[in-house]
Amino acid sequence: MAKAKRRSAPRGASKPDSNPRSDEDRIVDAALRLIAENGWRHTTLAEIGAAAGLSLAATLPRFPTRGHVLAAFQRRLDRATLAAPVEGDASIRDRLFDLFMRRFDALQKERAAVTRLARELPRDPCAVLGMAPGMCGGVRAIAETAGVDTAGPFGALRLQALAAAYAWALRSFLDDDSADLARTMKSLDRALARLEMLARSWPGARPSSEAA
Repeated sequence: MAKAKRRSAPRGASKPDSNPRSDEDRIVDAALRLIAENGWRHTTLAEIGAAAGLSLAATLPRFPTRGHVLAAFQRRLDRATLAAPVEGDASIRDRLFDLFMRRFDALQKERAAVTRLARELPRDPCAVLGMAPGMCGGVRAIAETAGVDTAGPFGALRLQALAAAYAWALRSFLDDDSADLARTMKSLDRALARLEMLARSWPGARPSSEAA
């Protein structure tokens, strides 16, 4: 059984960006800062643009709504998650663990804003619906990078199961104040272990650990 342990990223996996920060980066940074300070409900698109040094007129063509800003944040999370290659000789379960923990590491850097979003977004159904495609896309990217077969009806079920595992671990992450995210790792490892057992019982599943 895989143990909940961290894998070190390959050397040189995260190099600092030598290019000036883009408008998207400045907008996302400003939004996260304001959300952490004032909450989602009290942060407007005009305030986000102003904090990024842009007028509302300059902000609207790229980000018509605050939901588009959150979508850009999700794209940032995806880039951080997939920046480094996964270990080729690792099991699918270990690859999934590594990739999901990279995402939690990226979320950890914006914990204050993420915590406010988790508390307030459920009261904004439109924002939740707008974020759903991005979250599903992120889970699919993780699954396919790890080597999970996402094709066909069983592939769709695998994606739904992985999304549920991520959501379960996210609940632990929000209450995890440890420096190494030990509670999050334990929750994620348990969720993936359950999925591995379930995957072995599906029709046509291989008896090896690769069934995960």
